[in-house]
Amino acid sequence: MSNAVSTAATAPAAPPPLLSLCMIVRNEREHLARCLASVRGLVDDIVVVDTGSTDGTQEVARTHGARLVQATWENDFSRARNLSLAAARGRWILILDADEFLPESEHAALRALLHAHTPATGAPHRAFCLIQKNTSDGGRTGMLVNIIRLFPNRPDVRFAWPVHEQVATSLARAGIPIEDTGIAFLHTGYSDPSRNRAKQQRNRDILAAQIASGRDLAPLTHFLLAGCHLDLGDASTALVSYREAHRLALASGDREMIAGAAVRIASCLVKLERFADVAAPVDDSATPHPEMLNLRAVAEEKLGRPETAVALRERVLGCAHRAFIPPCNVAHEKIAALQALGAHWFQRGRKARAVALLRAAVTLQNEARDFGPAELAQCYRENP
Repeated sequence: MSNAVSTAATAPAAPPPLLSLCMIVRNEREHLARCLASVRGLVDDIVVVDTGSTDGTQEVARTHGARLVQATWENDFSRARNLSLAAARGRWILILDADEFLPESEHAALRALLHAHTPATGAPHRAFCLIQKNTSDGGRTGMLVNIIRLFPNRPDVRFAWPVHEQVATSLARAGIPIEDTGIAFLHTGYSDPSRNRAKQQRNRDILAAQIASGRDLAPLTHFLLAGCHLDLGDASTALVSYREAHRLALASGDREMIAGAAVRIASCLVKLERFADVAAPVDDSATPHPEMLNLRAVAEEKLGRPETAVALRERVLGCAHRAFIPPCNVAHEKIAALQALGAHWFQRGRKARAVALLRAAVTLQNEARDFGPAELAQCYRENP
């Protein structure tokens, strides 16, 4: 009997699970099952923090093997996220939202990544950006965003900010490097206009309260608030906040925010039909933002300079399908450029060229078949 007790007492503890999926949800019954099914066989532990669902979301979570944490909603996404991290048992954390899912085709790459960076003992020491593809057409096209969604499970790695919460600050404090991956997941939450509007109204109120409090302010705070106003149709108010974000970014030397705010300022000015304020010398950088090129093209056209508008739109077709800051759907920007080029050449009697360009736009939309500078050159040669 004493030997049995001694053996049990000295037996090594079971190793922790490799990967925990951590989520926060509220009234997500419609989407949650798809999300959880998409990581079946990949994650070893599921933590779902529910912030007050009334539609049966909790039962969906339990059915898929999740451990449910019930919490009150306090207008703070980071607080809810951090509750899920505190409950996680895995060595790694994967973050997904209910309206996102990970295609099975990405499982092998994620497994290989984990095994390559999991030490025999101790906590992992890498964090990874996955590619979020915001799509409304099943993934054929979409806005790509590099976003940190895979990181070590450590008590010093936690989310910050009440909305558009991020974990980058604590990773930096912990000295954990962040690397990009080619692993993509799909996000469909923006495909429902009424759902998106409700999200933006909620986020606007949270961000406005944060700015009023003066707590944890940064150029990004004003940038995000401006985005809420713009999505809600208030371009004038959005312009004020984007310009404040741009001013603060200039003062701090935040180059990404300077460039991102400039794009969104141009978008507001186009919506307000202040075209003379948008027009500027053509961006000669190696990686121009496709949305900025299209916005400047609209302004140039409205100001009676169609040749400059054509040159800008042709440059859009040379943009790579990658994550830009601010995020944009490169395919949609190319489609807009092709449609505008088709209209331009049709008005000038080049009907065959116009038809070819418009057909290319339809093909890109329906089949995701890209159209770049080589295809444009061929189109112009075959349709002079």
